Amino acid sequence: MRLLPMLVIGLGLAAWSGAAAAQVDNGQPDHMKTPLDQWDNKPAEPRIGPGPAPMDWGGLKPDRGREEVFYFCAPCHSDTRIKAASKTREQWEALVERMLKTYPEYRRLEPDERETILGYLTRQYGPRH
Repeated sequence: MRLLPMLVIGLGLAAWSGAAAAQVDNGQPDHMKTPLDQWDNKPAEPRIGPGPAPMDWGGLKPDRGREEVFYFCAPCHSDTRIKAASKTREQWEALVERMLKTYPEYRRLEPDERETILGYLTRQYGPRH
């Protein structure tokens, strides 16, 4: 009696795999396969047109320290929240310190990295921005 459920499962798997193998390649990804399964060993076609879109860094203003701010702040906060906060250097410093104390498992900042982040936030999102 235990053989019957195994037989049914085996037949179901055989039917499913046969149906998957019989699918016509319509140019769409097969969501039952991993990306590596779908790689077909064709040489890459030459790139036509512009390259990839440039990184927008979450909409943060371009300046020295933007990348550090993005990687330090963006895992938890949107760029909107950062851009809306108009703070002095002391306020930004207190906020960064509060975040580090509130989330002790978050990575530590090296002194030069901390200075870069605070400088960027003060220049770009200080009271005068």
